Amino acid sequence: MREYVGRRFSSVGWVGLMIVLMGASAMAQPKISIEKSKIEFGTIYNGAVKKARIVIRNVGRDTLRVLGVTTSCGCTTVRQPKGTLKPGESDAVEIEFNSTGFRGPIEKHVDIMTNDPVTPSSGITLTGNVIDELQPVNSNSVLWLGSVPVGKQVEISVALKNVSGKVITLMGYKSPSPDLIVLFGNHKVLPADTVQFSVRITPRKTDYISELLLLQTDSNKQSEVPIRITLIGVSPN
Repeated sequence: MREYVGRRFSSVGWVGLMIVLMGASAMAQPKISIEKSKIEFGTIYNGAVKKARIVIRNVGRDTLRVLGVTTSCGCTTVRQPKGTLKPGESDAVEIEFNSTGFRGPIEKHVDIMTNDPVTPSSGITLTGNVIDELQPVNSNSVLWLGSVPVGKQVEISVALKNVSGKVITLMGYKSPSPDLIVLFGNHKVLPADTVQFSVRITPRKTDYISELLLLQTDSNKQSEVPIRITLIGVSPN
């Protein structure tokens, strides 16, 4: 009988020891803490780049390994934090959102992957509302010209409405492409008025072509209005 009781207590003791060891092992795990999981940019003027800085910290008792940081859109870029964080150590994830070409409410996501066994993927949500002061009449900031023979100049008319409530003056334009020309008419746009101008482009290759046009204004809120010109260059007949 004593032998049985001794064996019984011995088994119970081993089970208890295993539970204690497992608990200690769990307490020694890495654990990520994120400063905040949502960033609200508010109103964003089309073309603006918004930045945010999120601090991440290892609040566990073992080394936290940052396996990678990914984004849901090419419009959002990040600076990768350090690959390892010791217990109590912190670093920052620096985020940039480029609003060029967007309009209306936006929601983008950033995911941080770590070796945290409880939360292997931690998400950050970016929200905002992208607006224009000079808004395309057709509500489309991307102009699609279809198939255009290489070497042939094509022209398209663009109409923008001033929805800012103030007078805006067009100062000029910028484009990285020498094959894109803008012909301005009226440079001063009154509130609620529409300005029309022509854009000429000459494709130089048989490929999909996407060129960015930046209209320069005297507004301190949206000094550049982005418009993207897209087409497919095809072989001439």
